[in-house]
Amino acid sequence: GTGSFSTSLTGLAVATTYYVRAYAINSAGTSYGNEISFTTGTVAPTVTTTAVSSIGGTTAVSGGNVTSDGGSSVTARGVVWSTTSGPTVSLSTKTSNGTGTGSFTSTMSNLTPGTKYYVRAYATNGSGTSYGTELTFTTKAVAPTVTTSGASSVTSNSATVGGNVTATGGADVTERGVVWSTSQNPTTSGNKKAVGSGTGSFSTSLTGLAVATT
Repeated sequence: GTGSFSTSLTGLAVATTYYVRAYAINSAGTSYGNEISFTTGTVAPTVTTTAVSSIGGTTAVSGGNVTSDGGSSVTARGVVWSTTSGPTVSLSTKTSNGTGTGSFTSTMSNLTPGTKYYVRAYATNGSGTSYGTELTFTTKAVAPTVTTSGASSVTSNSATVGGNVTATGGADVTERGVVWSTSQNPTTSGNKKAVGSGTGSFSTSLTGLAVATT
């Protein structure tokens, strides 16, 4: 019939110019209205997250694949990670892996040993930032960090020594203490005295030492 009408066009390509005209059909044929044009807008890019690999105590490798630029140039891409779910590019813990579409590889560094992380790829264009699927991984534990305290109360056959366990390395410190020898670089295979467990400072007294001996 006659009169005004309207319709919605869906499934259009992003950032694309379309030409459209109305039509009407009767028994004599088909006629068309004047032609108009419009250009669809852009959307955020489409990006996937690459599985995490090469997981160590302080580093891991991931990346992503920008499969669509959303109709606007991709100006930044990489991965972002956090110890809580949903990391975003507002965090400093992210990589920058160039621009454009396609695959990229990202190395995450300065991670904490024995810690669970959440990571996802990101891509940014003029319409905004989008993220790939969130993945999780746990860094490996490493050996603890310990310092040795200076010797004190040194006598002819005894001395007080100790240390400070400043980091667990991502696993419980089950034993700590001191080792000693009359030669350099003593190890736990020689003279050893355990002084508890866990982090923090500790001290102990060594007795029965030889006189006038380093």
